[in-house]
Amino acid sequence: MGFSQTKLPSMTVKDIDKSTAFQELIELFADSDYFIQNMEKDAGFIQVKSVIKQRGIFAKRAGNKITHNILLKQISEGLIQINFQANLEISDRTEDGYYYRDEGVSHDPQDYEEILAFMESHFENQ
Repeated sequence: MGFSQTKLPSMTVKDIDKSTAFQELIELFADSDYFIQNMEKDAGFIQVKSVIKQRGIFAKRAGNKITHNILLKQISEGLIQINFQANLEISDRTEDGYYYRDEGVSHDPQDYEEILAFMESHFENQ
């Protein structure tokens, strides 16, 4: 897994091809709290959404939505790279009620930690 301020995170997975990894990820997400919004097998693209659950009494980020774009790329035989992009939508309140403010692509490592750990544990346990 890699992450820097300008570059979005990615991870590499060995001993698997793009098609198998795609199928495994679809099954993994379908059986989780992530909502699959879009997928395109030929492109190796998966889009999932999640809502940040409340942690602690004053969880500042609870209720925010994150949409993750996941792109699988075959680097060589038996080696794929998975690239991530997160779009954060902040839950905000006005006199008229609640709405979501689109913050665009997030470069905050915190917005990637959960999904990276979730996917890493899946591929490590294969």
